[in-house]
Amino acid sequence: MSKVRKEKMEKLKRKSRRKHLMNELSYMTLPENPFLDIEENHLFCQKVFAFLHSREHKIQIHGDNYREHIEKSTQMLKEIVSRVKVTPKQGRLIFFREHEIEAILVNVNECFTHLNQLLEQTKFSSGYGDFILVAEDFHFGLCIERTEYFYELSTWGL
Repeated sequence: MSKVRKEKMEKLKRKSRRKHLMNELSYMTLPENPFLDIEENHLFCQKVFAFLHSREHKIQIHGDNYREHIEKSTQMLKEIVSRVKVTPKQGRLIFFREHEIEAILVNVNECFTHLNQLLEQTKFSSGYGDFILVAEDFHFGLCIERTEYFYELSTWGL
């Protein structure tokens, strides 16, 4: 198969996976085009991870096992969400998929309303993915990242 044809097929597969993700999120009101261009998405995700890596003063969440890490992290996340007084309008929620990472544009208030479902869909509840919600301009963020021995919570601008 030629390189051009292979690339075209990969783009079509990605488009199909994105459509499937949109269907999974049908309970939310998403903007008309919630996805970034594939290359922009890749660059945005790189910036997010670099930014998070550079952040100091993260709160470590410890538990006796990974299940307890998830439970404590989820509880802290819900407490933070309940205390947010002014909700930013939009942000990008990171979804870890089998083939790629997607940064989908969401209404932050709806994200908070459907937090339990989103924790399942981002695979955070099963210990597979991190929970990362950030503004496109990095003005705010709410992130819980997995590390080898504990989870790290980082918030700003909320």
